[in-house]
Amino acid sequence: MKPSLHQRWEGFLGERKEDQEPAFSVCRSSIIGRSNLIVQVFGDPGEEYHIRGSFSQRCCTIFNTSSENSSKDQVAVIKRKVDPSTHVMLGKDVFWLCVRPGFDGAFAMGLVLVLDQMYGDNADGDVRDVDPTSEDFSS
Repeated sequence: MKPSLHQRWEGFLGERKEDQEPAFSVCRSSIIGRSNLIVQVFGDPGEEYHIRGSFSQRCCTIFNTSSENSSKDQVAVIKRKVDPSTHVMLGKDVFWLCVRPGFDGAFAMGLVLVLDQMYGDNADGDVRDVDPTSEDFSS
């Protein structure tokens, strides 16, 4: 992962080698105000994802918005974990990554790593406040 000049973060397969092309990139869809993030996958034209929510609060959703898909399909959710015995929300470093069956879990984790690099502990790193907990993929 590395940021480019235009606030575009790039993800690579394995350790980056000289002259290696990125596998995907993540950028803000707008530089004005808060907005969602756009993920472009290279090597598969038209494959695109949007990320909405607040990664700094570990509460966001990844949607597939590929061109052959007219609607946004939820493919992964990141949310903070709650201790079942005490019903207390655990720290920000303890979270769920719920991935829809058929969606690449390694790619989803790569997106989590990029988001962590982009926002880290920045409390103002909200992408857009959306409640993604209405549906998860555990059932």
